[in-house]
Amino acid sequence: MKKMFLTLCVAAALFCGHTAWAAHVTETEATARLKTALSQSFANATHVRWFTDDQKVFTAKFLVGETQVSAYFDADGTLLSTRRYITEEQLPLAVVTKVKKRYPSHEIRSTVELDAGNTTTYYITLEAENSWMVLKSDSNGQLSVYQRLKKA
Repeated sequence: MKKMFLTLCVAAALFCGHTAWAAHVTETEATARLKTALSQSFANATHVRWFTDDQKVFTAKFLVGETQVSAYFDADGTLLSTRRYITEEQLPLAVVTKVKKRYPSHEIRSTVELDAGNTTTYYITLEAENSWMVLKSDSNGQLSVYQRLKKA
């Protein structure tokens, strides 16, 4: 249970800056244009909730099957980016291979795929005995350390 809580804390810390949750993001009712854009991009979306902090960028949080997805739209309904939680097995082989080779004493705890335009970026949370680390990678396995955290 403690590991699950820490994993969630690391994931939350990773995305607080990205989604601007600190800026009073509120749940909102989506316009017809936004609902249409979501249904055209994600026909199988269920449990949809909409959020915004500035009435310019709107976040739809929903499930596709059992996968948690966030999609970011502008007010005109243009899809800006998507984020989804994926399993280790869904990471590109080049990414998994380089992570396992470079960090053999770490265990992969969570993975997030961020698609923006023609770019896909992966955030991989690793756990070691005394620390957590979040790696950032492209599809080819170009790794960089995004964040380091010490365990309490």
